[in-house]
This record gives sequence, C-alpha cells and structure tokens, in this order.
Amino acid sequence: MPPQPDPVDADLIDLLQERDGRASVVVLADGSELTVFNIAWGYDMGEDHAHITTNCSPEETGQSIDFFRTENVFRVLSEDGTTVYPRR
Repeated sequence: MPPQPDPVDADLIDLLQERDGRASVVVLADGSELTVFNIAWGYDMGEDHAHITTNCSPEETGQSIDFFRTENVFRVLSEDGTTVYPRR
C-alpha cells in the first residue's frame, strides 16, 4: 500500500479550527455559501485534501450540517465579511 500523501490543506483546517464557535462563511467554487461554526474532518486513503462535516460537534441549533471537500473551497469570510482565506 502506498504511503498517505502529505495534506495540502492544513492551513485551511487550522483556520477553521481556530475559528471554532464563531461564524465563518465558506464560499465553495460553485458559489454556494455555508455558515460554519465547527468542523470534523478526515482524509480518505490516498487523498491530500480533507472532507469536512460542519456544525455537528457540537451540533449548532438552527444551522445545517454540511459536507464538502477542501479542494472545493474558494474563500472563507469572517463574521464581518473580511476574507480570511485564502491568506493574503
């Protein structure tokens, strides 16, 4: 079995973890926007991008639980609309 590749999205995972409990708006490449308060993530075997499940640990009342892959993230906005990812 080949070794697991190094992740290429550690900065994004770190950012979302640092913002735990605060609203982040994740804008995906297709233009959809997800409000994220917390994340659970993992890597499929052989993948260098994570899959993320949002708002489930703990569950955020009134917020949807969403699922996406980090390779589909276009940008992340803070509560005040400032772009916090990609880092500039």
